[in-house]
Amino acid sequence: MCFSATGSFAASGVLTGLGVASMVRNSSGAHRMFAAIPLVFATQQAAEGTVWVTMDGDPHAVLHRLAVNLFLGCALVIWPTWLPVSLRAAETNSTRRRVLTALSAFGLLFSACAAVVLMRGQPLAQIAGHSIRYEYGGSGNASQHFFYLVAYVIPVVAPLFVSTTELSRTIGTLLIVSLALTAFTERDTLTSVWCFFAALLSGLIWVAVERTRSRTSTPQMGPSGAR
Repeated sequence: MCFSATGSFAASGVLTGLGVASMVRNSSGAHRMFAAIPLVFATQQAAEGTVWVTMDGDPHAVLHRLAVNLFLGCALVIWPTWLPVSLRAAETNSTRRRVLTALSAFGLLFSACAAVVLMRGQPLAQIAGHSIRYEYGGSGNASQHFFYLVAYVIPVVAPLFVSTTELSRTIGTLLIVSLALTAFTERDTLTSVWCFFAALLSGLIWVAVERTRSRTSTPQMGPSGAR
């Protein structure tokens, strides 16, 4: 979580429970990556909790560096590919699946570029108010950071409006609202704060899995009205 180590670890625990429940309740292999989203967010929040508790020590300590890189790796490398690929795997509409394929390819390209930036930029974490500001290659340049953000939103948010998966548009809308609010109020700590809101929204994945399960398990009525 963006406000304290305790909050981060608590959020990680809740998300782990939701992720396990989503995976257990999911009966479709096509939805497996989508159902696992809360587990990835749980890992990311645990990483930020570790960033908090190692912040007062040597900034180049191994554990601190690993936690910073794991958090940013999840945020900037994993999500741009994981989200569109998971929605593509669950998509049944052929036209939308082709669009999600293109978005997955774009996400993979962004992930590769982000990985290079993180490896060459030696990312650092600093406390800014009640949150954490992450600095990495180009993040201090306003125009370059805006370009990163626009390119990031394409594979991370757009697929939610293309997919026919349960609650995808609701999650996408809430992500946009949370991004706008975060950019307006917490611009310096955008990565940390928005990832926290996105992590909370991932709890809706469990609801989506439950709805999908209920819909697919409901017996269909035959022409005569018999089950």
